[in-house]
Amino acid sequence: MNEIYAWVPWFQELAGKIEEGGEEYLAEAAKKVAWRDDDKKQALLDYGDENIDPFSFFYTLAQRSQDRRSRKRIYPSIVKEFKMKRQPPVESDEGFIFPTPSYRAKVLFHNNGHGNPNLLWRLFSASVQGLESVKSEIFDGALDIGNDWRVKLTQALFLINPRQFLACDDKMDLFVELPTADFDWEHYKEWLQEVRGKFPGCEPYEINHFAYLRWSGSLPVRPDRCFQVSTNARGKDGGDFWIDNRPELDFAPNHWVFTGGPGPGTGGRRPGMDWEEYDESKHGSPTYLLDKPERGDLILVRTGTSRGRGMGIVCKNDYRDRLAADSRIHVIWVNKRTIDKLSGQTQRLGFDKAGPKTLKAFRQTPAYAETFALLDRLGDVVREEPNSSEGEVVNPKVKHPKNQILYGPPGTGKTFHAVDRALAIIDGVTVKDVVRNIEKFRKLRLSSQIEMATFHQNYAYEDFIEGIRPVLSNDIGGQVGYELRDGIFKKIAKAAGAEEDKRFVLIIDEINRGNIAKIFGELITLIEESRRLGADDETKVRLPYSGKSFGVPDNLYLVGTMNTADRSIQLLDTALRRRFTFAELMPEPEHPLISKDVEGVDCQAMLRMMNRRITALLDREHQIGHTYLMGVDTMEKLSHAFQNKIFPLLQEYFFDDWSKIGAVLGGNDFVVETKTAGLFRESEQEVEERVYQRLSHNDTKWTEPGQYRRIYETPAEQSG
Repeated sequence: MNEIYAWVPWFQELAGKIEEGGEEYLAEAAKKVAWRDDDKKQALLDYGDENIDPFSFFYTLAQRSQDRRSRKRIYPSIVKEFKMKRQPPVESDEGFIFPTPSYRAKVLFHNNGHGNPNLLWRLFSASVQGLESVKSEIFDGALDIGNDWRVKLTQALFLINPRQFLACDDKMDLFVELPTADFDWEHYKEWLQEVRGKFPGCEPYEINHFAYLRWSGSLPVRPDRCFQVSTNARGKDGGDFWIDNRPELDFAPNHWVFTGGPGPGTGGRRPGMDWEEYDESKHGSPTYLLDKPERGDLILVRTGTSRGRGMGIVCKNDYRDRLAADSRIHVIWVNKRTIDKLSGQTQRLGFDKAGPKTLKAFRQTPAYAETFALLDRLGDVVREEPNSSEGEVVNPKVKHPKNQILYGPPGTGKTFHAVDRALAIIDGVTVKDVVRNIEKFRKLRLSSQIEMATFHQNYAYEDFIEGIRPVLSNDIGGQVGYELRDGIFKKIAKAAGAEEDKRFVLIIDEINRGNIAKIFGELITLIEESRRLGADDETKVRLPYSGKSFGVPDNLYLVGTMNTADRSIQLLDTALRRRFTFAELMPEPEHPLISKDVEGVDCQAMLRMMNRRITALLDREHQIGHTYLMGVDTMEKLSHAFQNKIFPLLQEYFFDDWSKIGAVLGGNDFVVETKTAGLFRESEQEVEERVYQRLSHNDTKWTEPGQYRRIYETPAEQSG
């Protein structure tokens, strides 16, 4: 996990080089950087050497860090020109999660050459030294160079010194409300202290990473799913593995946890034993549930039974694929404060689910209580507090997010899962515990306790809230009249308000396809939990058509679905992102309804390989969902799925770039090459010698098992 923060020391080394070298040094080196792969100049260089200031330089670098190809060109040239020792991990997209201005954003910190480079250099030098070296007059003076520079200036400060500063942007608004319009150095320091106070012991770059992942929806938060681990359950190795100056092992600096577990015969798997080797009859019950934590689960770290070490959110679990001595549960730390005396004793087992004793010991310890409160607020599913008198978790009705979006590539079952979410909300149980009942879902729809809408480009406020609509009137000879009509959101809100003891759910399919500002209007604020009817900040508005006062009841839940092949989460309306929690649904090649043997074709291996290639050629948001292959058990069904669903999807993804489509398909015969030799006279304009097209729909190769095996088998396997 350290690689995701490898940009931090690299940026700091670069800042140190620039601070030491000064203005002329930066200007000369910046002009030699390979900013672009064409003849176009970089805007940073357009206003003379005196305006190549360090803030503009770092902001330009961040802007050009968004894609791997640019990084592979720019970063090595910076290493060369600035004579740096460190090499950044340019291949890792996860290693570049920091403020990145869009390609259209203005990245220069002067007004067309009329700024104050001297002031920016003074602020830069102070920021490299640290927070305490910055003077209010320098920071406030830099703010005055541009209009509303709070975000831009603090983002650049964070890039220059990510161990001391944080970007005051909408990502951080998840944790602490952003400062008001009269923003200055004193306000920024107060805000920064408050944010850092939410994450005791954590570095600003760790807080930033968590904020970006949570804001984008790519990291769920499940404080109801807690596991606990001891830092000294390593058998013969002994020692405390929190921070003991062992770079290859320590938990805190490496952002992971692990444990060797008990040996064979004592109720656990031994290190190095793969899953297929484990025999429960020989080795006993697998007590150490190392393979159970999922992305978004909470890890509580302790030493002994009374010393607290910290809290982390799981982002990757090696043990889910292979149990080995070098496997780790990778986490993003949200609290790294050591507490010598917890508010109670914890479990003794080296690794396990966090039971009532451990939960109580951590939740009731003041140093960890605020972190729990924050995660409960951000959480995707939150349970009630442990009951101290009985020592059991009281869970009369699970609390779900008021507004949530299920997102993922096509074919991952988002609408299918939205039904389960709606039933779980109605029944007050976790999604895991819900019993799928389509008949019950239909009845709830008939009773209007569950409603469904699909957003599209022409969907409007009048369809969703209320509006004046034309209607044929028999009273005036069939002529067109007009009436005030309630939209689907207003209808279900009124129904929920009339029956406060029930939960109501509105499912919004394709929520990203609609114009959110146009559809929600002024009601986008009202869906916030804190603004609902009965909340402390209860808010109502007067609707423009009916003139009636309107508020959103607390028992109305919104569940949206979003296809990431249509639009990235980063491109979503900011107002929508801030008010919804996000749950990612990715392809499941190992789904039990996907066959591993369709006349010799392993559909699971085939789907897995296609998605690995799509991710490498395009991105992970355009993978192929597992539902396209569910229930496929004959070659005829497989051929139909490929011809009518999968192949058209690949054509859409790659804009008929046949070489990439062929690469995804392992070079099989579904892409046909046709030569154009002899079609044109030599005097005619030059044309491509080859053209490509899709294999004819009635070609027998669509039902040849070997064509599908070529997608995932190596040449050696194919020939064997």
